[in-house]
Formats: sequence, structure tokens, C-alpha cells
Amino acid sequence: MAWEPLAVARWHPVRTFGATGGVFALLFILTESVQNLLAGRGFSLPSGFLWLFVVGGVLGGALLAWLLWERLGAERSPRRGAAVGALVGFLALPVPFYILELALVVAQGIPFEPQPGVSPLVQLLTDFVLLPLVPLFLGALGLLPTYGGTVVIGALVGYLLARE
Repeated sequence: MAWEPLAVARWHPVRTFGATGGVFALLFILTESVQNLLAGRGFSLPSGFLWLFVVGGVLGGALLAWLLWERLGAERSPRRGAAVGALVGFLALPVPFYILELALVVAQGIPFEPQPGVSPLVQLLTDFVLLPLVPLFLGALGLLPTYGGTVVIGALVGYLLARE
């Protein structure tokens, strides 16, 4: 039996979505470097924290595919596969921001400015509310610079994985 990449990808949808998310994030963070190279300004690698987007792309795609692919029956039809793939692509957008925020908390502490004149308890509650909400907001805004590419690529991958 010949090795067919699509057949292997169908057997491992979690890995396929993880790899797709990582490659998309890698291409996204390298865009500016490639534009500088083409403009004759040389090639420079992105900063350290931007590489966390690649990790987030891999983890986001894999985790959401693991949670949604079989539970929603995406492998049953190409239409359902495309819908679930688009959902994976949409919901995976905040994951890199969560990873980036976690790295910032570990490296520098809470990234939010203290509110002047509030009690420490109110400040703590505000920080705990902002920690989960800011990445969701940034993920929704992430649809703009990617032109919805994560949703489109997710739908395409889902369609290809569910197709006979």
C-alpha cells in the first residue's frame, strides 16, 4: 500500500490541525521579515515572544480538534468537516494570546496597569477578570489581520479530512 499524505492526515486529525495551526502562525509571524527581505532591508527573525504564537497555533489547533472533531461528527461528511474545521480555526485564535499572556505573567508579573485609588482586593479581582477576557478579545480582533484566514484554512482542512 502506498503512503498517501491525505490518508495519514485522516487517521490523525488532531495532529493535522495542530500542524496546520503551527504552520499558519509561522507564516504569519514571518511575513514582515520576508517583506523586509524582498524590499532589500535584510532578513531578521521575529522577537522571542512572537515565537509563542507558533506554539499557540500548534496547541490551539490540536486541542480544539481533539475536543470537537469526533464529538461533532466531522468525519461523517465534507460539509460537516468544513464547518467543524472552520470552528476549530475560529476558536483557536485566542490560544496563542493565552500562551503569550502566561509567558508575560511568568516573565514580568501581571501585565495590567494598577488602577489608581482602588483597594488591593478590587485590583486583584480586576486582574482575574482581565486575564481570561483580554485573550478572547484579542483573538476576535485577530480575525482582522489574518483576514479570517484561520477560519478558511480550518474549513479547508476539515473538508479535506472528511472527504472520501
